Amino acid sequence: MSKKSSLGRGLNALIPNKKGTEAGGSTQVQTLNLERVTQAAYQPRQVFEPESLAELAQSIREKGVLQPLLVRPRGDAFEIVAGERRWRASQLAGLTEIPVIIRDLADREALEIAIIENLQREDLGPLEEARAYQALLDHGLNQEGVAQAVGKGRSTVTNALRLLSLPESALKALDSGAISAGHARAILAQPEKDRAWALEQITARRLNVREAEALKRETKTHQPIKVNPPRAYKQVELDLSRRTGTKVRITGEDKGKVEFNYASREELDRILHLLGYEADE
Repeated sequence: MSKKSSLGRGLNALIPNKKGTEAGGSTQVQTLNLERVTQAAYQPRQVFEPESLAELAQSIREKGVLQPLLVRPRGDAFEIVAGERRWRASQLAGLTEIPVIIRDLADREALEIAIIENLQREDLGPLEEARAYQALLDHGLNQEGVAQAVGKGRSTVTNALRLLSLPESALKALDSGAISAGHARAILAQPEKDRAWALEQITARRLNVREAEALKRETKTHQPIKVNPPRAYKQVELDLSRRTGTKVRITGEDKGKVEFNYASREELDRILHLLGYEADE
């Protein structure tokens, strides 16, 4: 069975139940001393809310750890692949042992499982999600492969990755919760030179997303008058935009140019393919 189909079905396909060993390895639950379990090397989630951890710790004191952690061998220790929140709460609860399933997983498999676990629980913030996708790209997947691995649409992955191009001040604001992902996308819609200004306006004036999207910086410099394309070309623009899934602009009349917007090499390849272009091998 290919990894692509396994990942497409989600976390359960990668961490099978006791009825089978679909992804390879043992599913037997074992008990390990907490001191032998180490923090995840590939943990996309960076923020663990103290109040939520305290509530989970109280539940663990009363009921125990109901779902075992997934770990992989690392020397004499075992590294967490999925379940770091339970591990942290178990420490708070004063446990000395914890139930685990031990699997021998490669780095990319561990990263994929960690991402899927958090996405299925909706635990990742927008930047955590974007950085997790980037980590998969760094491990050799393209955007299409990332989308298939985590069971998301390619446009979802592309839009998430765009957040990483925010200016540093906006990244910090998004990480801290001072702005939302909707605000961040409104900032990215601004010209690059105006993005820091847009962030200042959003935070200082406490703008909602719709207000942020309507932001337009006034300029005193003379701007050339834009000549709108003939009416017939506007319909052609709309038709091409629908066909290619991207913004298209036609300028000029008897002579001019046609512009297709793209945000990545993969998107350019997709547009060229739609237009019937095939590169020579």
